[in-house]
Parts: sequence; structure tokens; C-alpha cells
Amino acid sequence: MGKHKSLERHYNKWGYIFILPFVLAFLLFHLWPMITTFYYAFCNLKRVSVVTKTPSLLTSEGLPWYKNFADLNKTSSFKISIKNTFFFMFCQIIPEWILAFWLAATMTDRRLKVRGRSIFRTSFFFPKLMLGSSLGGRILFTITGYVASSVAFILTAAAIDGFGVTENDFEFFLSDKFLIVAVSVFMHFGITFIYAVAGMTSIPVEVFEAAEMDGSSRLHTFFHVTLPCMRPIMFFIAVVSVVDNLTTTDYNDYLSNPYDISRSSLTMQQYLNQLLQMGKAWDRASAFSILLFLVCALLSAIIYFTLIRDRYEARLARLRRKEKREERRLARAAKAVNA
Repeated sequence: MGKHKSLERHYNKWGYIFILPFVLAFLLFHLWPMITTFYYAFCNLKRVSVVTKTPSLLTSEGLPWYKNFADLNKTSSFKISIKNTFFFMFCQIIPEWILAFWLAATMTDRRLKVRGRSIFRTSFFFPKLMLGSSLGGRILFTITGYVASSVAFILTAAAIDGFGVTENDFEFFLSDKFLIVAVSVFMHFGITFIYAVAGMTSIPVEVFEAAEMDGSSRLHTFFHVTLPCMRPIMFFIAVVSVVDNLTTTDYNDYLSNPYDISRSSLTMQQYLNQLLQMGKAWDRASAFSILLFLVCALLSAIIYFTLIRDRYEARLARLRRKEKREERRLARAAKAVNA
């Protein structure tokens, strides 16, 4: 028994040793910058180009602690970036999820028996894989953007010819926003498809066999069997999709018009990059980073309480807590009467 415990401690020691570099890298390159970002958000750095010493807080200079957040709210670019970010997020996630889950359900359906599934999975994931290379990503952005804009132009020209439709009716389909949404869906739906396939294949086959024996249709099985069994992986997919859409800038940097003075496609991450490039706006950039972090945390919490939390279990837990409080109240009342 003692030899077994010593061997277990030996393996545990090497496990801690192997994980130590990751912990040190996280503390040095992630946790410490996060702490300084929270501190700088309440400091005055407008006249500082390089932070060489600990800056003073806004309250020590007689300024309100929320001044940097108030300065952000005064700029029009801040409001435009928030509106565009949520617009891109909803316009990208909805078609991306529909396409990815439909393809995943088709590829994993036992009754369809699609041949060449591995080839399809590789081809769907290929655009996302190419984004790891800057050259490959730029080529894909260029080709996809050209194809999307050409198709939009052809459809617009076909619709205008002889149907009494003007070019203004298709203004959105010829804009940078539509191009960014189309390219983003094409580039990103492959990884969502892989996650969805992983979630569907993890469901026991007996569940689908029971639904098939009960005469359940494919659509009914998908919404009432597949999706409820995929709640944990759907929570992961939803959080990853939301955070990616809130923090990505690749599609906007490549496809947006650099001469657009109205900043019609400016996102929150692009606005943050502009603040950082200004050099003397680190305090506002830190405040904006905190807002972006809070938005990500709030949306993740909403997704968690929508997909993961069991409402019936939560209601039962509240009833149990209420019963315990009532029991304690009765016990105190009985103790007071006996006294």
C-alpha cells in the first residue's frame, strides 16, 4: 500500500512539473496584463506616451473614477462600433449555425448513409485551417470576397432587368457589410460543423434507434432528441461563436473600405486597436477592454442560463432552501417557547 502511494506521488510530482511552464506563462503574459488593464482604466494616461512608473489614479487628481468610461461614451465611433459588432454577430451566427447544424445532421444521419464523409469534413474545415497562414488567409479572403461580390452583382443586374427594381433596393447586398458577413460565414462555419458533428456522434445510438422505432421524423428527432442531448456542446459552440465575433478583426480589416469616412463597418475590436495605435489613449483603451470583457461575460452567462441550467432543478433547489429556512424558523420559535 505504501509503495502504491509513493508511486502515485511520484507521478503527481511530474504532472505538476509539466504544468508549471503553462502556469508561469499564464501569470506573466495573461494575468498580469489583465490586472494592469483594470488599473489603467481608472488612471489618467492622456499625457503619457510610455508608462515608466505607476500612474496616479483619477480620484487622486480630483477627477471622477468613471471619467475614461464617460469619454468613451462621448465619441461617435464608440457607439458605431457597438452597433456594428452586434449587427455582424447576429448576421453571422444565425446562418452559420443553420448551415453547420444542417450539414452535421446530414452527415451523421444513420438513415441517409452519406458516402465520403471524411472528404466533406475536410473540405468544410479547409477555409478555417487556411486562416492559420497569413498568405493563405489573404488569398482566401480575396477569392471569397471576389466571388461573393460578383454573385451579388449578377443577381442585382438580373433582378433590375425587366422587373422594375432599382439598384438602391439591393444596396445592402453590394455593401461592405454584406461582403463581410458572407465571407465570415464561409470561413467560420467549418469549425462549427466539426463541433456539431462531435456533439451528435457523442449521443448514444440507442436514443436515435428508439426515436426511429417510435416513428419520429428526421426534423422531430433533430429538435426534440438531438439538440436537447447536445446542450453541453451547444453551450461551448455558442460561447466560442459569440467571443470570436466580438473580438475578431480579420474579415473587417481585409474587406472593409479603408476610405470609408463614415466607418460603416467599424467593430469594437477595430476601435480598440485604433485607441492602442493612438499612443496616448491607453486609459480609454483599458476602459474599453473592461467593457468588452463585461459584454463577453454577460453574454456567456445568458447562454449558460439558457442552455445549461436545468430550470426544474433550480426550482427544486429554491424549494429546498425555502423549506430549510422554514425549519430553522420553526426551530428558533420552539426554542424561544421552551425558554
